[in-house]
Amino acid sequence: MAFRCTPAAKDPVAALAYRPWTLAVEPFQVAPHTWYVAGQTWVGCYLIDTGDGLILIDTAIPESLYMLVDSIYKIGYRPADIKKILISHAHFDHMGAAGAMKELTGAELYMSREDTKFMEDCPEETLVLDKDSHPQTFTVDRYYSDDEPIVMGDVTIRTMLTPGHTIGCTSFFWEVKNPADGEIYTVGMHGGVGANTMNDNYYAKSRYLTPALRQRFLDDAEKLKAVHVDIALPSHPNQIEIVDRRGRYSDENQIYLDETVWPQFIDERVRQVKALM
Repeated sequence: MAFRCTPAAKDPVAALAYRPWTLAVEPFQVAPHTWYVAGQTWVGCYLIDTGDGLILIDTAIPESLYMLVDSIYKIGYRPADIKKILISHAHFDHMGAAGAMKELTGAELYMSREDTKFMEDCPEETLVLDKDSHPQTFTVDRYYSDDEPIVMGDVTIRTMLTPGHTIGCTSFFWEVKNPADGEIYTVGMHGGVGANTMNDNYYAKSRYLTPALRQRFLDDAEKLKAVHVDIALPSHPNQIEIVDRRGRYSDENQIYLDETVWPQFIDERVRQVKALM
């Protein structure tokens, strides 16, 4: 799977609020025991079957919540099977439906300590960003620690604080075994790479984020590139094009398996950030 990024959707919040069918997509598998379940093509949500319950990464916005829930049912699971919800960073498009999903599932909800404070101190930069979306507030149950992986069933998720897009943006890395041949793959998802919050225009009006975060993002790039990732998943599916291959996955046909994608993806995001400096 060669690396490719595509343009972002235009007016995605309004589209999901008033014309959701224009961004709708069926759930599809991306790795062993791992599915794309957002139900829409703007923000990624991933479901991992650990063998002892499900882990959901990100929830997208309330306006697409029904698409997320429908996707979970379509691949044969129920919301009640979700035991942990992991939020990548404190922006409404990734956590807007977190309150509803936590209530629906009874799952334990994780987010970084840094972004929890960001959300609480600056709702205008985290939750209240678009007139067409109506996120609910929620309580964070557990904070991430780079030294303490999240373990459930057969899956161990290592977290890495990767600030830049937000102060507490968190990336995830976990291993999965291919049932077809027993091969072990490392799956990686960067928690957030948007240059929209890493430019001088944004810093001029933000009361929380500073150019030091941008420098941290750039400084971390080589460290991140050194992490071996077999299957790279995007937090927004245009950042690493994966929707174009939907429905073609099988354990024998690992269409998302390509260790060259991750470093190319990091390089491209660095290029975009520097272009706005």
